[in-house]
Amino acid sequence: MYENEGVSTPKSELTRMYVACPNCGNLNKQGEPNCYSCGQAMPTDIPPPPPAAPAEPVEENPWQANLDIRVQPLNPSKGGDPTKGRFKDLASRYEARKIPQTQANIGHGLRAGIPAGLLTGAMMCAFRKSQVDDMTRLAYRKNPKIDKHGSQMMGYTMCYDLFLGVLIGAALGLSNLLCFYFEASRAGAVLGALAGGVLSFIVGKGFMGVAIGAIEGLVLGWLASAIENKLFRGN
Repeated sequence: MYENEGVSTPKSELTRMYVACPNCGNLNKQGEPNCYSCGQAMPTDIPPPPPAAPAEPVEENPWQANLDIRVQPLNPSKGGDPTKGRFKDLASRYEARKIPQTQANIGHGLRAGIPAGLLTGAMMCAFRKSQVDDMTRLAYRKNPKIDKHGSQMMGYTMCYDLFLGVLIGAALGLSNLLCFYFEASRAGAVLGALAGGVLSFIVGKGFMGVAIGAIEGLVLGWLASAIENKLFRGN
């Protein structure tokens, strides 16, 4: 006998099974002749429960460590011990690089455009030492007493390219193209061609100044982008 909170329950009641009625489906105690709900006769031959499915054999995997990406086991073909795995160095697969800063404003453009204009001016001084272009003709027209290839003309050249460098640098900073080499060079070439076109229109000696201005602006835009990226930002 079992006692539960003062109520005695026979052991046979605890172990008694219940059988579903084949007619209405209600559960009845095993051994009852008729269903308590529909009154139909209950079957006496109860089929035994199906046998439990045999457990699948577990195949021993000596390289269980392969399932873990963190563990790199030794090679068994070379006599390695599978129990002595080592951790993989996942960090060696990646290379950490600094994310380049590409946001720019007019202040960045001016600080890069001024040295770029001076460097471009030095290059154009060497060019105008041997060649005469629209800028040289315009300066000579304003002051016929100066030497077309003299030091005073080189001073005009430096001032003109410094002005062009400030103009292109400010434009690159405002358009946020300063840190992109290709875009900065292209924008510089367009602005340089426009400036050369203005000189050609004033002088009236063809449009060779447009081509020279485009090359000058391209070099100036590329130099401004390179100076900003390499000198000021370290990209």
